[in-house]
Amino acid sequence: MSGPRLVQATVAAADLAPAAEAARALLGLPPGFPDPELASWGIVNEILGLGGGTYLEIVAPSTSESALHGFLKRGEGGYVVGMKVPDTDAVVARAGELGVTVAHRQEFHGADIVQFHPAGLGVLLEADRLPDGVDWHYDTWDTPERPADAPTGRLLAVDVAVAEPEVTAALWADLLGAERSGPAQVTAGDGVIRFVPERGRRGLVAADIAASAPAEHTLAGLLLRFIPEEAA
Repeated sequence: MSGPRLVQATVAAADLAPAAEAARALLGLPPGFPDPELASWGIVNEILGLGGGTYLEIVAPSTSESALHGFLKRGEGGYVVGMKVPDTDAVVARAGELGVTVAHRQEFHGADIVQFHPAGLGVLLEADRLPDGVDWHYDTWDTPERPADAPTGRLLAVDVAVAEPEVTAALWADLLGAERSGPAQVTAGDGVIRFVPERGRRGLVAADIAASAPAEHTLAGLLLRFIPEEAA
């Protein structure tokens, strides 16, 4: 792996069960799986495999002390952009030079998980280094088999709404050691992070998902755009 790769989009909902049920219905997928590690943060979640080693995660608060309550004061919506990077130490070093704050860092089953504060970046960014031979955290987990006939596929792109799209795109490119594929977008493996002007909400506002037919849906405040496979 020579550069960063877009792997996961996370949406925060007030209540997990109805949001996860809606996501499954929209994506044509069976129930996903949880990450038990999040319980210590007062969070419950369901992770849905989108194919191509990419995922959509729905999170919700499970306790009155959950940090998600602060986020949800603005309403439900996109919460985290998750990426795999080849060298977390290098990304953290560049963050110090660029004035980007590390919000959390931990070792987890051989992976180095780093989360960066959304100030300046527009959204909470998770950039993880995985052990050799592991593409993402769930590769070694016992997870539900993805249906071969699922009408939707991999995560293609995300939109992050910010005050200065081109400036923020340059910051992400410098932080991650990534290439810009346009003035306000960054290439991440076979995915793209686009930076768009704020129009009422800042942060992760949309995700493009490969699908058999075009459509647009809203899931817990996050716009899901289905893009036909041939157009992907």
